Order: sequence, then C-alpha cells, then structure tokens
Amino acid sequence: MKKLIVLSIIALSLAATFSACTTYEEGPAFTVIPAESRIKGTWNQVEWYVNDELQDNTFIVNFTFNSDGTGSQTVTWGGITDTNDIDWEFNDDKTLIMFKNTDAEEWDEATVKRLTTKELLIVEDAGLFGIWEFRYEKV
Repeated sequence: MKKLIVLSIIALSLAATFSACTTYEEGPAFTVIPAESRIKGTWNQVEWYVNDELQDNTFIVNFTFNSDGTGSQTVTWGGITDTNDIDWEFNDDKTLIMFKNTDAEEWDEATVKRLTTKELLIVEDAGLFGIWEFRYEKV
C-alpha cells in the first residue's frame, strides 16, 4: 500500500510538471525534440497579423534555418522579392529567436509563441507599426 501511495505521488508530480511547464505560450505542452531540431528547415508564412488583425499577403517573410546557425530570409512586398543570407540563434531559454543579415551587426528578435515540427508562430514588436504576428508552416 505504501508503495502505491509513493508511485501515485510521483505520477501526479510528473503530470503536473508536464502540463504546467511549457516553453511556448501556444505549445506544444511537451516534446522530446529540441527547439533547434524543430526549427531547422524552410518555413513559409501562411498568415500575418498586425495588432491582432489579419492582413492580406502583400508582405511575406519566409525563412530557412540551417542547423549551423545560418539560413536565409526572403521578403516579398509590393511585388518585389529580396533574399538575404542570415545568421540566427535562440536566447538561453529558447523563447526568443534572433536573426540578422550575415553582414549586419544588429540582431532582430521575435518572441516564439509556438514551435512544433510543422508550425511556427512568432511575434515581433514593430514599434510605431504595431505588434506583428507571423504564422508559418514548414515546407
């Protein structure tokens, strides 16, 4: 009986830990795949919000993240497309992704709200232009 009580306490503690402790606001609640492995690959923007309002797809930012901290960013706006090589990295707790053009000094950063093997949701404060939320699907 004593053994059953101890096992029950351990099981409840583990359940509480996994359900209450998530890195990203919108999930996943639990994964064994590291964030660096999940983000690796090519991501196409599927939605863009400014201050919680869905925008049309006249401004598209797509990314490719390589496992060595390099990648590319393709921006399409007003019919003009520009692709740049980037460096990227996570902060220590993996809640921010930081990226910059390879030849630039200044890093841009976005808060990661969701990161699965197929979905990425990042939020960026664009100052006077509002809060921008980008939703991506992995290619």
